[in-house]
Amino acid sequence: MEKEFKDRRKKFFANPMHRQTFMLVVMAALLPATIVTVCLYYLIFGITSVEAGFPEAIASIIMPAAKRVTGILLLTAPLIIAIILIFAYKITHRIVGPFDRIVYELAAHIKDRRKGGYIKIRKSDKFHKLVEQINHLLDKFRLPVD
Repeated sequence: MEKEFKDRRKKFFANPMHRQTFMLVVMAALLPATIVTVCLYYLIFGITSVEAGFPEAIASIIMPAAKRVTGILLLTAPLIIAIILIFAYKITHRIVGPFDRIVYELAAHIKDRRKGGYIKIRKSDKFHKLVEQINHLLDKFRLPVD
């Protein structure tokens, strides 16, 4: 059990729960951004060309602006996506990491390998209230030392 806990740190997304949570966060960020981008292009080209009386004249004015918008999107989109991925990874790691730690520590307490001590997680991790309550529970079930 201890070996499994240490080996998970060596692989990027070794934990399936981390991978699933990460993908959920990424999709929640990127899917709406993609929809907004497609709608923006539809708005610029579709509606403007239909409403205009002279589509060729409007197209000659809109095309340079659309090329600039496309260039800006092609330069900034990868940077923004990278930032989203980094933040998503950190956020999901702060959720899944403590979860794994709690499960590992509880299994160790159940197997009586830990006759004392508390479950500890990093300050930046989530689940502090849960860990605090588990530690109180461990105190209640701890046998008095003779």
